[in-house]
Amino acid sequence: MVPFPDDDTIACSRRVAGLKSSAIREILRVVNRDDVISFAGGLPAPDLFPVELLRTAAAQLLSGPAAPQALQYGETEGVSALRERIAARAPFPPGRLSASQVLVTQGSQQGLDLIAKLLIDPGDEVLVETPAYLGALQPFRFFGARLTFLPCDAEGVLPDALAKALRRRPKLVYLTPTFQNPSGLCYPESRRAEVRAVLADADTLVVEDDPYREIWFDEAPPAPLSAGLDLKRAVYMGSFSKIATPGLRIGFLVGSPAMVRRCVLAKQATDLHTNTLGQHLVLSLLGLSSFAEHIVAIRAAYRARRDALDAALTQRAADRLVWHRPGGGMFLWAKLAGGGDAAHLLEVALAEGLAFVPGGEFHAEGEGRDTLRLNFTHCAPPRLAEGVARLERALRRWKA
Repeated sequence: MVPFPDDDTIACSRRVAGLKSSAIREILRVVNRDDVISFAGGLPAPDLFPVELLRTAAAQLLSGPAAPQALQYGETEGVSALRERIAARAPFPPGRLSASQVLVTQGSQQGLDLIAKLLIDPGDEVLVETPAYLGALQPFRFFGARLTFLPCDAEGVLPDALAKALRRRPKLVYLTPTFQNPSGLCYPESRRAEVRAVLADADTLVVEDDPYREIWFDEAPPAPLSAGLDLKRAVYMGSFSKIATPGLRIGFLVGSPAMVRRCVLAKQATDLHTNTLGQHLVLSLLGLSSFAEHIVAIRAAYRARRDALDAALTQRAADRLVWHRPGGGMFLWAKLAGGGDAAHLLEVALAEGLAFVPGGEFHAEGEGRDTLRLNFTHCAPPRLAEGVARLERALRRWKA
């Protein structure tokens, strides 16, 4: 055992030795001021939350016959009707999924934690994209995984590099092919087909994280990788945080009945079950035609914000940054045109009243320092424009 980082009187497990806070969370702690514009968090726009829909759904739920059940302890697997609804609306061929293949989780983040607990022993190899979602790297590292960052191009992970890595029989491969956090990348169908062909012959679990699928702007994304794989070797995860509200903390994990059962046992030891009231509220929302209209509305609003950030960067920072306009999701990924360390740029930007996330956090140690992640969903277009003006000033000061 090792001492806890901030209290040497308490002996803790060895895995705690490398535990550290998310850099994103630490940045958010220091930018929670009205005078700071934050491009740092992966936050939905609070002004677009379906407040009225939730108010109506909650009133009807709590005044109806389902109220006692919604306020009571529930099954670890989740509310049966919600699991059935998730199985029916998941982007898989009709009839492919049943409720027995669905586990309702505390956001999709809990799905990552459960998979890591179940599968990873210290030293096990886990394959991830470059860059990779920080929220996945944390639980993988916490349980002792040895991470391998796979090379990617503008269409996704390179199939040949993936095939070579799979020959080592890693414990799992974690992919986010649809509007990835942080890069915003969406694999085209041609690349998905290549990657599926490589994965189909592998003796490795594929974990596909898909929380941004419904936040598309230009065209709907292709079917998930998992839709063309045997679910005995694949797990698919999603979330309602981006299309409803993150405060409900309702996500889901889809896999084989055997994998779901193992996750249920691990979840029982963690929290017994997911927030029952939140599950019933999400179930109510999914039954409303007005909720489908809400999703269309947030797509339009976020598209306008994506366009506002892209236009402002083109006007003010095209000579200093290189980026691709994302087709969906919540982030624009940029690279410093002349190289440099975005963490140092952040120090200057904070003095100008702007926060973002340096891209090195999403890479292997020491790599990707010349990249940065910009969130565009949380700020209205005028504030996005002002944020880019502050970024331009910071870039000038930093170069000087």
